[in-house]
Amino acid sequence: MKNKSLSALLLLAMIVFSCKDELITKDMENTVANTEEPVSLKAGVIDMPGRLLASNCFQCHGTNGYAGELKIGEQSASSIISDLNEMKTKDPRSNIMNLHARAYTTEEIKLIAEYISKQIKN
Repeated sequence: MKNKSLSALLLLAMIVFSCKDELITKDMENTVANTEEPVSLKAGVIDMPGRLLASNCFQCHGTNGYAGELKIGEQSASSIISDLNEMKTKDPRSNIMNLHARAYTTEEIKLIAEYISKQIKN
């Protein structure tokens, strides 16, 4: 009985998460349609993928990339891209960053690097 309940719960979670983006987009379109000021949905979405992907970095490197000794906010986008691509080639068991780097595509690494490199030290 537990396996059936767990399977049903997992299936429900998959359905909810697969529909989430469509529902959010429709809700945003409705909100935008009801405002008097011109709003560009695409402009709001452009910066978000980098921030969303970089949110995985925030726990160790801080939300703006300047936490403790793990400062990455001071680096250029090309330096971050180079570092992450190098980490992708190394044994994922030897360093947590090697494991993280392997999880990202080339485009995702570019988005993360561009976002982190634009952060201002507070």
